[in-house]
Amino acid sequence: MPEENTSGGVLEHLEALRTVLWRTLIAFVLWCIPGWCVSPWLIRKLLAYAAPTGFQLHYFTLMEPFCTQIKCMVSLALLGTFPFALYWFWGFIAPGLTGRERRILRMPVVAAIVLALSGMAVSVGFLIPAVVRFSLTFSGAELSPVLGIGDFVGLMLMIVLAGALMFQFPLLVYALLAMDVVSVKGMQKKRPVVLVLILIVAALVTPPDVVSQLLLAVPSYLLFEGTLLIFRFRSGRQEEE
Repeated sequence: MPEENTSGGVLEHLEALRTVLWRTLIAFVLWCIPGWCVSPWLIRKLLAYAAPTGFQLHYFTLMEPFCTQIKCMVSLALLGTFPFALYWFWGFIAPGLTGRERRILRMPVVAAIVLALSGMAVSVGFLIPAVVRFSLTFSGAELSPVLGIGDFVGLMLMIVLAGALMFQFPLLVYALLAMDVVSVKGMQKKRPVVLVLILIVAALVTPPDVVSQLLLAVPSYLLFEGTLLIFRFRSGRQEEE
């Protein structure tokens, strides 16, 4: 009997997981419809926002505009699906957690979302216009930019993704501190190493220019320092309690 109950429980969990996956897939497909409709408008707005007046995009293969719109549609659909998928997956795993475990997991999940959105906002608000302006400084009488729509949209998406990923760095630092892998004093002593690592990662995930690297590296380092302050503050309060 215990074996049958265990088997039944596993099958029920697998069925619940299958339901969550199907819901996520259906939500993604449904989000593709508005994503496809909004993509051309979004590309035009992004071009008008990031590039100077009169700058035009070109395409060099017959299917390039179509493939670019597909890429933009998928990105928008994933962004729209993520909150629903997170809600459904949380509903799947939450019943198996204790109240303390749910409280512990809730903070990093919310923090990861807020940091990702902040990184995307920094990328769109500062990084993308700076990259476009920097690139156009090389144009002149003998050198004029002819940029393909696929390259433009691909670069913009890469910059936004890079911002979202780089802003997850404080969570990694906080996890290492919470697990006693490193100490606050140890991290403070290794500030130069951390700064160099941030600059290297920023150089890898951004276009090869100093402006975009600094625009991503500086906020990341400030978040690192803020993480140390928050951890020290919370540790001090726990010791007092």
